[in-house]
Amino acid sequence: MLHNPLRIGIVGCGRVARTAHFSAIAHHHELFALAGVADCELSRANEKAKEFQVPAFSSLESLLKEIEVDIVSICVPNGYHTRLGLEAAKAGKHLIVEKPLAMTIEDADRLIDACENEGVKLFSILQNRYNETTKLLKACIDKGRFGRITSCNVTVSWRRGMPYYLEDHRWRSRRDLAGGVFTNQCVHFVDIMQWLVGAPPESVYAKMGTIHPVDVEDHGAGIIKFKNGVIGTLVLTNHAFPQDVEGSVTVIGEKGMVKLGGKSMNKIDLWSFSSPDVEDELIRTAESSPPTVYGFGHLEMYRRVGLYLLTGVEEEQVIDGREGRKSVALLHALYESDRTGQEVRFPIGKR
Repeated sequence: MLHNPLRIGIVGCGRVARTAHFSAIAHHHELFALAGVADCELSRANEKAKEFQVPAFSSLESLLKEIEVDIVSICVPNGYHTRLGLEAAKAGKHLIVEKPLAMTIEDADRLIDACENEGVKLFSILQNRYNETTKLLKACIDKGRFGRITSCNVTVSWRRGMPYYLEDHRWRSRRDLAGGVFTNQCVHFVDIMQWLVGAPPESVYAKMGTIHPVDVEDHGAGIIKFKNGVIGTLVLTNHAFPQDVEGSVTVIGEKGMVKLGGKSMNKIDLWSFSSPDVEDELIRTAESSPPTVYGFGHLEMYRRVGLYLLTGVEEEQVIDGREGRKSVALLHALYESDRTGQEVRFPIGKR
């Protein structure tokens, strides 16, 4: 039986937890009660434990052994998501996993299967789906305002210098722990593309490169053909000069064209349709000014997860493991295409 409010433990007290997760939990105090924190660097766990007056631990294992929690939020480097997720699921705990859900399609399937077998819920953090701008664009697509959509284009021109890759014991420089610009910076754009297009992918082709002395790709391009005929393009780099320049998604159709930009697809750079409709009156109020690239979506993600677990409402609005798998599958195929130099066709994996 779930505790009300939900007792939650956070594993990983790094940048994303400090910037988005702790504040989202505190904001929804009627839904969540922080029960404990864990980090392999105990000093970081101790800092947050002191702030929130909860116990600190050096591992998920010790947290699960010493305190009672209903749900575990995993905010560790990407390569550890599956191992820690499996550990929490085996202990019978629900899971919130930061992006990406896993580093490979096989690991995503292992985690999904484990949670289903243990009877626990798995939620994937892809918070930009909850932006007012992306929701408004999705509503226009679902209404058919674009007519036939021909393309969905993503451009990310950001700057990540060597200090970024070197901090926190260099985990962002490692292929096994981070992935590069496609995974660690741009998984949200990959997810938004497939979510907006609304059809399974048919095939992908990609080329990637590395300029920094790191193990991960720091620039590249990809082409995705979807089963409904839409062609998606990804042009991604961590070498913009002199700073972050653009992070955008553009949808082009027979009767309309929309481009979302800003730090987290939170601004409307272009909004044009052949005929007016109610969404046109909402575009300015949909824009926001988040202080970081994480945006405001973690607040909405936690709200929906809490409501769903405690009341069962809004299940269709919560991003679960199977939804999180979709971007993992696309990333898996993009890397495979770059590795082999060949087009990769879907489906991949066992689902």
